[in-house]
Order: sequence, then C-alpha cells, then structure tokens
Amino acid sequence: MSITHIDSTSQLDGILNKSKDELTVIDFHATWCGPCHAIAPVFEALSKQYKGVNFLKCDVDVGKDVASRYSVSAMPTFIFLKGGQKVDQVRGANRAALEDAVRRHSGPSSSGAFTGKGQTLSGGPAPVDSRDVKNAVNQAAGTVTNLDPQVKILLGLVGAYLLFWWLG
Repeated sequence: MSITHIDSTSQLDGILNKSKDELTVIDFHATWCGPCHAIAPVFEALSKQYKGVNFLKCDVDVGKDVASRYSVSAMPTFIFLKGGQKVDQVRGANRAALEDAVRRHSGPSSSGAFTGKGQTLSGGPAPVDSRDVKNAVNQAAGTVTNLDPQVKILLGLVGAYLLFWWLG
C-alpha cells in the first residue's frame, strides 16, 4: 500500500472513516529532522510489506492541527490507530520498535485471537520464531550499548576481578 501524505485533521478523519477496522500508522516527521530521514526507508518498506495497513505521513510544520491532536512533541513519532482510537505510539527512529508495533497491531492477534506461543502436538513448546530471537538479541545489545560509559567501565572491572578470582 502506498503512503498517503496528510496535512489536516479533516483529511485524516476522511481516511479513518473509510477504514474503521484497519490499522492506521501516522509518521509525524519534519523536513529538517535527520532521524526522520533515516527511518523513512523503513517506514516505506513496511508500507509495502503490510498491505492491509494505512500508512500516513504528516509533516508537523504543515499539519500542525494533526500533530497537536496527538500531542506530538518529538520527531519522528509514530501513532497507531484502530477504529480512530490510539492503540500505540513509538517515539524516535527506533527501527525494531516500529517494526514490532506494526507486526503486533496488524496481525490476527490484534483482533482478539489467541496470542500465546502455543504447543506442538507432542506437548512440547512451539518452535521459536527466529525474528523473536533476533529482536531479543537486538534489544539486549541496545541495552548494553546505551549504558553510561562509567557503568561500562565498572562492569568491565567487576568482570575482570571475577575472572582473576576464579582463575586464581
């Protein structure tokens, strides 16, 4: 599905009225915003991958009334709507969070279907989805890389101490 550019609440309301049961994702961006430009190709790729989702873009400097409706204060901000109601929000150019939110809200589980991991016929756990593992690894790596440098040094020193204590 292509991306629709909106600049007024009346235009947005028209789109929402036509697609009451579909997920709508609005990318609030600005022409001067570097992170907005960085995440734009991801948003475009998602619009091609998820055909049943409305993908909208709103330049906050042009569509000020739309941005104020959702209290957008940082760019990029992605607002997720279903039936005109806000169901989620992602702030910042966080690729993993954006992809995860689109996946969660566009799938059949978002309509009230079973959301568990399930079991195989033999009673064992269902196979692990490689995307879940990749997302978990990316989140863990992001958590470590976002630590304060002093905390990283402290963790390194504690690790070295434990290693020498264990070897000695």
